[in-house]
Amino acid sequence: MTTVRRHVLLLSVALVLVAGCGGSLATQPGSSRQATTTPARASNPFCEAVQAGRDAAEPVSGIGIGRSVGDVDQVAANVRRANQQVTALAPQEIRADFDRVNQLAERQLELLEANGGDTMAVARDPEIAQARSDPAYQAASQRINDYVRSNCSP
Repeated sequence: MTTVRRHVLLLSVALVLVAGCGGSLATQPGSSRQATTTPARASNPFCEAVQAGRDAAEPVSGIGIGRSVGDVDQVAANVRRANQQVTALAPQEIRADFDRVNQLAERQLELLEANGGDTMAVARDPEIAQARSDPAYQAASQRINDYVRSNCSP
């Protein structure tokens, strides 16, 4: 597996961690890979915001390396808005974790916008690869996943 493939960035990586959806890549044209997501139970404002975040990330959640994100400016605006809402509603115990994850999501959005939606620009960025492999980032992501699974999953 190449370094680029190992450090695949589908913008939704940060949001999938935030949403704790436990799914795989959505089916792409020419791919036999099927989407396997578990919808979050929107039973409170936080869980509703998590679901809204997943919905905002939908346009990029199945994008593979080398594919382009269409209408990247609108997608980025939707993701930013959703990330702000989730973070604002996040319980205090995991709010700092959301802040950390959102910093990486913002960097990814900036790169996508600056490169016309080109996912390769994000996949090649050494800062993103380094941030994703940072143990503190991974721990924050795990705490978010655990919390969302415990409180928002069916």
